[in-house]
Amino acid sequence: MVVSTQPLPERDATVAEAIAFIDAARRAPARGVSLVELLSERHPWYQGKSSAATARFRGTVLAAFEELGLPDGALLYAIEELESGRTAHLVGGAARALRGLDTRERRIMPFLFKAIWNVRSADDVVAFDTGGAPDSRSPTTALEEVFRTFEWLGPNATAALRELEAMHRDDSALSAGARAALARAIAAIRDAEPVAPSSCCGADLDDETLEGEAVQTWTPGSRRSVGTLDAVAFEDQDGRVLAYGEAFRGRPTVVAFFYTRCDNPNKCSLTVTKMARLQGAISRAGLGDRLATAAITYDPGFDLPARLRSYGTQRGVQFDERNRFLRSTLGFEALREHFGLGVAFGPALVNRHRIELFILHEQGRIAVAFARLQWNVDDVLGRAAMLAAVPPDGAHAHGT
Repeated sequence: MVVSTQPLPERDATVAEAIAFIDAARRAPARGVSLVELLSERHPWYQGKSSAATARFRGTVLAAFEELGLPDGALLYAIEELESGRTAHLVGGAARALRGLDTRERRIMPFLFKAIWNVRSADDVVAFDTGGAPDSRSPTTALEEVFRTFEWLGPNATAALRELEAMHRDDSALSAGARAALARAIAAIRDAEPVAPSSCCGADLDDETLEGEAVQTWTPGSRRSVGTLDAVAFEDQDGRVLAYGEAFRGRPTVVAFFYTRCDNPNKCSLTVTKMARLQGAISRAGLGDRLATAAITYDPGFDLPARLRSYGTQRGVQFDERNRFLRSTLGFEALREHFGLGVAFGPALVNRHRIELFILHEQGRIAVAFARLQWNVDDVLGRAAMLAAVPPDGAHAHGT
């Protein structure tokens, strides 16, 4: 493919801010750890910023972990961007971040391949000036950074060699720089000493650190209280007005968050499509009268009932009294705090959000939360079914 040949802009205020944070982290005793806080969408920095500024800031911070070392708390953010990101600056920064790992984990390969498919038609020139030593490789592109991470893996990427060779042989859409980086990766893997076979591109990353952060459960005695959410009011896809209790009490409910103006097909559109698949799986399991589903928009001012219905219907969602799309008409901030939503807002609309899905107890309390990584329909159904089997008094625990 052809990537942009326009000269990169001078360092802007957004990147300068990121570099200031990075320099502070470089001087801190726990190097890099303070930068993890900057990756949370709930950090004050993101409020009121544009989507473009947000991408430049996060990509620059992620890239800095190559030098500073990638803490456990930042790994999930890098994997998230490789799995679902569509912006060159973010994907390239995430690929660099992985090279800050202490060990060259072969299990990151599936996510590197996902990143290739995500940005292969949107690769572009990026520069990562992180305030440290001059980087002779900058500017670069997102795909070049992904292939450099394969090169960094060396012998631990042996299982990926055949697919990388096929890509180099057959993919004429790669830019010259990306093809050169891919060739270097292939050479580094070929020249490496053989290692034991490993699973590759179709496997899931089975890592306790990631799973512990991406999926969180609450025991019956510690399920998050509904509290002030009784003051939250919704309107559904048909214009029906409901209080929080009307929407979420009486049976366990699987709740996802989305908005119709999302421009990343790996996030909101895919989330809603998978909610439709989940509805089908619930029906086939004979749990249609025991489990409900709902999707709540981050953008209630824009996502009016007709738009909610159209968006869901186009993606296969079936609406009824147990399956609704909702917009808050009162109390969105209470909703945001209660669920700990990973969303930030720019001047006009959402500038950054994570993937997030919750399973609620029949009293409307959070029981399970999935965040950042793509969730699996069967896994969600299994956990929801377990919750549906718990007696109303919560006498039996559920968990991972």
